[in-house]
Amino acid sequence: MQDLSANIGKEFISGWPTWRSIRSGPSAPQVHFQITLADRLRDEANKLHLPADPAAIITQARRESQRGDATTFADVWNELETALITLVYGSNMIESAGTNLRITTKLCQNIFRGIPVTVSTDERDPAYQEHLETLIKTNRKGDKSSVILSRKEVVTHAKALNFAIDHIVLGNMAWSEDFILQTHKILYDGIDEDVVAGKYRDHEVGVCYSKPGEKKKSRMCMRASAVPRYMKEMIEHLNEDIVNAETSGEIDPYTLAARYHHQFVMIHPFGDGNGRMSRIILNVLLLKYAGHVTLFGSEGDEKDDYLAVVGRGGKIFASEDMEVDFHEQTSHFEFAKFILTKSKANLEQMWTWAVRKRDKKTTD
Repeated sequence: MQDLSANIGKEFISGWPTWRSIRSGPSAPQVHFQITLADRLRDEANKLHLPADPAAIITQARRESQRGDATTFADVWNELETALITLVYGSNMIESAGTNLRITTKLCQNIFRGIPVTVSTDERDPAYQEHLETLIKTNRKGDKSSVILSRKEVVTHAKALNFAIDHIVLGNMAWSEDFILQTHKILYDGIDEDVVAGKYRDHEVGVCYSKPGEKKKSRMCMRASAVPRYMKEMIEHLNEDIVNAETSGEIDPYTLAARYHHQFVMIHPFGDGNGRMSRIILNVLLLKYAGHVTLFGSEGDEKDDYLAVVGRGGKIFASEDMEVDFHEQTSHFEFAKFILTKSKANLEQMWTWAVRKRDKKTTD
């Protein structure tokens, strides 16, 4: 099992975010990017009252990481590990999966640190009752098989995220359908015997969601026969966008991440697990090009807000698909604003660390 902290630590002093080309694999040269946000995102950033412009925060953090050492990385890793754990927890919460934050934290820490974990549990273990209470509180079955499933949903999610970070963020691999399939296979391994992990669906699916007390709303997803073509085109567009950004030296990580999260959700290529996969794609892109992840799903109305934004974008996608050129489509615009807003706390953390590091260097 990969030790994520050690692997990120090796890259950190070369510059974080990594900004290495996807055209050369693990030994890829660094690319210098200028963060250039779309006008609509600059307006959104101004409303957040951040300590600096997002572009300045990311650039300053990268500059200070290159001047850092093992002690410097330890501080950053503590914050990043917490964010990755919260990501897994929130993403599972959106799907009514996984378990509570305390147990999620313990399982994820072991996985991210390369320590073997087991999904089995003893009914005499004090944590077993805690599992049961969490399941009942979230309207799920309170039995041993459900406890094991809830643990498995945390473990496979964390392993899939770990795999994706290792290949895309640290391995500098170009995106591929094979990578998407492998990630889903890890994510959904042993979760549902009716879903073939790591293979595109061959049947029609629908999504259904409603707030408590509301009438359920459902919609059919893209036809299964169209999935292979749309996935092929999505990967081609994603790699093309990244290569063009490397060539021009300009990138908007929030628009990039929002576009391909949204595209994946609209395709809905798997029998299940599409939401969690889409948020892995979203956060791997953000981590590679912005140096942070975006967190939502675990507090208040975040789940409802997220699903509402995605739903509104879905209506725009339906009207633009095959009518508007891919790079002229707008269905992801609102979601890009959403993820920038949800990135506020992590951007503030990055700035606090970078400025503290800069000021310490100045006084030394």
